[in-house]
Amino acid sequence: MDFTAFKMNVVETTGLAKDALHIYVGIGVYLLCLMVLRPIIRSQNLRSFVALIAVTSIALLGEYLDNRETIESLGLTGLSREQLTASIRDLINTCMLSYVLYALNKWTKIFHPTSKPASLTKRHKKTDY
Repeated sequence: MDFTAFKMNVVETTGLAKDALHIYVGIGVYLLCLMVLRPIIRSQNLRSFVALIAVTSIALLGEYLDNRETIESLGLTGLSREQLTASIRDLINTCMLSYVLYALNKWTKIFHPTSKPASLTKRHKKTDY
């Protein structure tokens, strides 16, 4: 089964538009990478950046697979204006929300804890007076 047929089966099965699926795939890959990389990469900034690279790579791979026949036979210059426009729209749909979440995490404190959690290993003894 080629990529286009697989993509069409997913669209038919889910009943979602292709643009919506691009958004779901992008945010799904981003969040999955954040969870998988959590025990491997301790720094949240680095982990978020690596997840962003993964989302962008998946999006670029998907667009290559969508246009593989044209690219292999005519090269990148063989893509029509409509194909380029559709690919750019798909790249934006796939990556935009991940980039927004990355920017919010990096340049705001919206995802930072408001107070430091107390350690569960430290027990405070109460004294009755």
